[in-house]
Amino acid sequence: MRTRPKLLLPLLALAMMAGCGESGTPGQTATIAPPPPATGANAVTISPFDTTGGDTTSTDVTNGQPIFPAPDPRGVLTLAAQHPDGRIVYATVLDGTQGEMIIARLGNSGLIATTRDAKTVRVGIDLTDSSIVWVCVTTGADTPKCRTHDFESEGANALASAALLVGEDRVRQIAARVAGTSDGTLEVQTRANKVDASCLRGTDTGVGNLLICVSPSGFVTDAQEGATIARASEVSPTVDPDELNPAGLG
Repeated sequence: MRTRPKLLLPLLALAMMAGCGESGTPGQTATIAPPPPATGANAVTISPFDTTGGDTTSTDVTNGQPIFPAPDPRGVLTLAAQHPDGRIVYATVLDGTQGEMIIARLGNSGLIATTRDAKTVRVGIDLTDSSIVWVCVTTGADTPKCRTHDFESEGANALASAALLVGEDRVRQIAARVAGTSDGTLEVQTRANKVDASCLRGTDTGVGNLLICVSPSGFVTDAQEGATIARASEVSPTVDPDELNPAGLG
């Protein structure tokens, strides 16, 4: 049985990279102008995946084609709206707690894995109908407990955490904040795995440091809004299918 997360809203784009070692033009700066507004009642949806119509190539979010380096914040959002396959490992800080997050996509299958406080929650997602296919929970050195349903909403909570860190609406929020700062910049920087990325950076008096970096193929290497941080440490254009289909489901 597949379980849909509670209050499932349209899912957001998984910002992934089609290949490693991407390159772009040397660092540049650009005039900061406001990007389009965030969507949703609270401007944050509960998953970093976008599965509308099963389309993995749409860039309609910003009504344009991706260009690298991004010429403006709207261009950064267009880059982030791409949906290629791949696997990303992030170091994260959420609600004051350090952790790790993995996001993977292979065709119509997706994976979110979050590790916090010695607990790892892995969630398999069918992107054709936005459903949770399986959830595996590991506490400490215990054997993973895998089920074909979302026991105690742990899978839905993992998706929500991922969206708060790198979801497309989160990217929009940060871009809008940078556009409103006096020190906002847009330039190309080298990030994880020596990938060049278009980076929006600024500071907000009430929030702190702001940062969004997106590679040419749409991989969000960095997202920061004050104390909420996701930093990519590993990037791969390939995904092991076995990671998306764990054994021992019950």
